[in-house]
Amino acid sequence: MEGLFLFKQARFIKYGRWQRILLAAICISLASQVNFQIFTSGFILAFSPLIMPIFLYYNDDVNPFQLVLAVAFASPMFRGFQLLLTHNGTGTQILLHMLAEIAFYLCYGTLYYILYWRRGQRTNSAFFLSIIICDYLSNILEICLLTGFSQFSYRLFQVLFATALIRSVLACVLAFCYRYFSLLVRQESHEQKYYNFIWVAASVKSEVYFMQKNLTEIENVMKNAYLLNQKLHARGVGFEEEQKMALSIARDVHEVKKDYRNVISGLGDYFSEDESTMQLSDILKVVVGYIRETIKNQQADIVIEVHSQVDIVVPNHYYLVSILSNLIFNSVDALKDAHNGLIRLIVSDQGDNLLFSISDNGIGMDDKTQAMIFQPGFTTKFNENTGDVYRGIGLSHVRLIVQEQFQGDLKVCSELGKGTTFEVKLAKIRLVQEDIS
Repeated sequence: MEGLFLFKQARFIKYGRWQRILLAAICISLASQVNFQIFTSGFILAFSPLIMPIFLYYNDDVNPFQLVLAVAFASPMFRGFQLLLTHNGTGTQILLHMLAEIAFYLCYGTLYYILYWRRGQRTNSAFFLSIIICDYLSNILEICLLTGFSQFSYRLFQVLFATALIRSVLACVLAFCYRYFSLLVRQESHEQKYYNFIWVAASVKSEVYFMQKNLTEIENVMKNAYLLNQKLHARGVGFEEEQKMALSIARDVHEVKKDYRNVISGLGDYFSEDESTMQLSDILKVVVGYIRETIKNQQADIVIEVHSQVDIVVPNHYYLVSILSNLIFNSVDALKDAHNGLIRLIVSDQGDNLLFSISDNGIGMDDKTQAMIFQPGFTTKFNENTGDVYRGIGLSHVRLIVQEQFQGDLKVCSELGKGTTFEVKLAKIRLVQEDIS
């Protein structure tokens, strides 16, 4: 089965190459119709030698002989058919013109193979020089066949070289510019994927942080179950079933703790390998860019403004991404179904601290809600139809990260019907530390 799969895959690749060769032959044949005749009957300066190097450049996995053979068959046949229909020359003359054009393409392909394609290291400068030589010498061969190796002049060689130079420059400009813009698009795509990875990684690392804290609670449950087993054992006869149940609970919790620890260890090892740093400006770009994309998908009428004159290098950026994203998403939720919603993120330097202010003009909160939002488990985000609760880390956990990881503080000021402002104060020395876990 594996051999059959590889065979089919190879056929697919081969078929793809011949598709490209056929496309090149058609395009170059059509381009050859844009031409003008100079010097002698049958010799034309066409647009096709401008197009052909571009096809060769972007199909460097294809042997140039295959491509030029297809062109050498298609273009002269197309030209000869036109000459025959228009009665533009005798049969012998038409055949001579076709053979001269075939010789041009075969010479071009041979020279290109020798000068460039078979090289171990291919560079743009080598490509440029190669196609100038290919164009120039192939034109000389074509005109030699048409004139019987006579009627040469210094002016002729000047014209042929100038033509080869102009066509080669234009071909390289088109090929290199297209490659440059393709690389820009690809780089932007890779950058977006990296930002998405940062976003996901921040969410996962925040969850791992609190999973580590939960290990203490898990160990307490296991310890209490074991102590209960010991107490029941001390009481003697009559508590055998309860004793077994307590011991079973202790064992089950121990297994859960092992699995839990393995997950934390695996994720922790993965993130510990990523020692990359990020500029604060890039962190803001990741957070705001992702949320703007989410708002766009939800078709919400919300604008996010960012005002920051501060830029420092943050080695451990995941927690900061998690803090800012959770707070901004809270503002997005407060602006649901609102018109002209505005979220403003302001970063200011306060000496030893950085102050992040996230404000919105949403529905706001009453005093009772403000007093409860930092309580563990409190949330106003749930689906009224299904009863599913939002499973983010929550404001209580956000404040815990702020306090424990950055020696900072998180405050809220809100007025019902007017909006909410969260202020996050983070110690600058903790932001720039390599390891704050």
